[in-house]
Amino acid sequence: MRVHHSLQIVTVVTTFAALAACSSNRRVRNQPDPAYSTVTLQWDSGPLDRSYNSERVDMEARHNQENSYPRADESSDQRVRRQSSETQDLDRRYAQGKAAHAKTMPPSDQDHHDKSHR
Repeated sequence: MRVHHSLQIVTVVTTFAALAACSSNRRVRNQPDPAYSTVTLQWDSGPLDRSYNSERVDMEARHNQENSYPRADESSDQRVRRQSSETQDLDRRYAQGKAAHAKTMPPSDQDHHDKSHR
């Protein structure tokens, strides 16, 4: 019984000590540390957005041209899959560029054969 009572007293004292330490830290934490400085930078996504939009417009114009004048060596299903893959690749590269705060679109790692059949 004495051990149980002693543990209760130690627990209460420890709890009060922890609360006291937290409350004193809270006051200090709200005050700026003169030795610590912060710098806030804002990334301008405009150049990447313009690069993406330029590639998007070019790709959509090419896709419209390909839909109007299909390639002889490519079925309709193949064309739809390829164009979908190209669109997904462009969107993926745009997301990568945003994550890296890039100014231009990252290069594609896919070979779409889109330049060779114009």
